[in-house]
Amino acid sequence: MKYIKLFKKGLLWSMGVYIMDEKFNFDVNLKNASKVFNIKKLRTTKEKVHTNADPFLFVKNDWLYLFYESQSIKKAGFIKAYKTQDLDNFIDLGIVLKEDFHLAYPFVFEIDGSPYMIPDSSSAQDIRLYKFEDFPFGLKKSKTLLNGRYWDSSVIYLEGMWYLFTSSEKGMDIFFTPDILTQPLRPHPQNPVCTDAKYERCGGGVVSIDGQLYRLAQDCSEEYGKSLHILKINALDEKDYSEELYRENYLEGSEKWNYNGGHHLSFANFKEKNIIATDGKQNDYFINKMFALYFMAKND
Repeated sequence: MKYIKLFKKGLLWSMGVYIMDEKFNFDVNLKNASKVFNIKKLRTTKEKVHTNADPFLFVKNDWLYLFYESQSIKKAGFIKAYKTQDLDNFIDLGIVLKEDFHLAYPFVFEIDGSPYMIPDSSSAQDIRLYKFEDFPFGLKKSKTLLNGRYWDSSVIYLEGMWYLFTSSEKGMDIFFTPDILTQPLRPHPQNPVCTDAKYERCGGGVVSIDGQLYRLAQDCSEEYGKSLHILKINALDEKDYSEELYRENYLEGSEKWNYNGGHHLSFANFKEKNIIATDGKQNDYFINKMFALYFMAKND
């Protein structure tokens, strides 16, 4: 029975990059990606990747970097990256972080000019902070931010305080600290701040547009990665948090590589252009589904 369910799913995750000259906001629809990292190809080996997802954009030294999760059949996910200067040619940097457990959602940010990463390490039952010792390589664990199983974590620095957004089986939680490197995180008094399966899991870091904060929420109410919703943050401090729905189903799935949905978005300004990276899912080829089922049954 479990193989029938896997066969019916048979979904691939790919990534797309959108380039805009005009100012970006969430009233603008995303159509016709400028660059698509489409992994829908005939499978010839069990090592063939079926998931390239959770793209995070990061600008450093006149380069635009794209960090993402990559995974093949029955293998733990790891973190890879691309870089570009012209938004046309993307250089494959290969693997930048691999552990003996599953990694995803590679949120990259800076502290005093030094880049760090918080990947999803829920399989290791913690949230880990890594520091780049030789950017974009040389990632070394700096500290454990929280113990426990948390998904899709990211931080934002606001008025002297670091706020960490993350999700657990209880819902979405916020933690805060004035110094993320040296001081512990404290739970927000309103935790969990969201318990609705449509909105309780983040689909990217908090986005700031003209001083207004928006939270991206992946919809897991009916299936994993069904859609992405946009929530407007009205209040965020050590005592109060409030948000309201701004737009539902932002990723329309109008292209072949994402017509089955998507669950992640990252935004960056690069060389006076607005860059948006998203992921999307599509059905795999029938022959690839058969290959995957054969391999998984053989290894049971």
